[in-house]
Amino acid sequence: METNMQNLVKEVEEQIKPQFSKIEKICEKNSIKVLQAFQDCNLQEMHLNTSTGYGIDEPGRNKIEEIYSKIFKAEDSLVRIQLISGTHALSITLSALLRPNDTMLSITGAPYDTLQTVIGLGENASKSSLKSYGIKYEQIELIENELDIPKIQERLLKKDIKLVELQRSRGYSTRKSLTIEKIEQVIKAIREVNKEVIIMVDNCYGEFVQDKEPIEVGADIIVRFTYEKPRCRNSNKWCIYSRKKRFN
Repeated sequence: METNMQNLVKEVEEQIKPQFSKIEKICEKNSIKVLQAFQDCNLQEMHLNTSTGYGIDEPGRNKIEEIYSKIFKAEDSLVRIQLISGTHALSITLSALLRPNDTMLSITGAPYDTLQTVIGLGENASKSSLKSYGIKYEQIELIENELDIPKIQERLLKKDIKLVELQRSRGYSTRKSLTIEKIEQVIKAIREVNKEVIIMVDNCYGEFVQDKEPIEVGADIIVRFTYEKPRCRNSNKWCIYSRKKRFN
């Protein structure tokens, strides 16, 4: 029995070896990218000193945002502990980019449950939701885990959509997460019919799983989560990255 089990383990390990090899190469490439950013941005011991809390020209905060911008190929970034959750970061981003009578289009079906509250979906919509401020919302469903590119292009031809939102991870649903290749494909399709619409990617849980990030394949802005453990205490930091200065 034990020999059979050992043989089965060896057989399975041999079968999945190419996949683990692929993961290790991605890990190595991204690790080098992060270390290179530390060097290029000239990270020093002074940047690790205690913060004053005032947030005015703090070298540590400015440096970490410079490093994150470098890693994710963004023109600018916000990496702040004041953003207390992913939903908070997404809410701030959408509130900053959308105005009354603007329309937001989700092309990956319904977003996270918590983001639905922010948008104002459901029967008991929040009085502080985007909907309550006159911001409209539409969504296009996935078809068997695939983006419905023809329908997306058809809708964007009208040029009345302000922002397109993609949720990269499956969230609480059972669909597959989006690969960077699929994100690149749909962004190219969007740009064929509409060059002005803002493309925002909810990249939570999607960072470093491949060798490219959404901004590198044409996304305008990404929102993501990172976890850090500096010295003696835990700290959650939620991040917003922008590719275009028009969002400042």
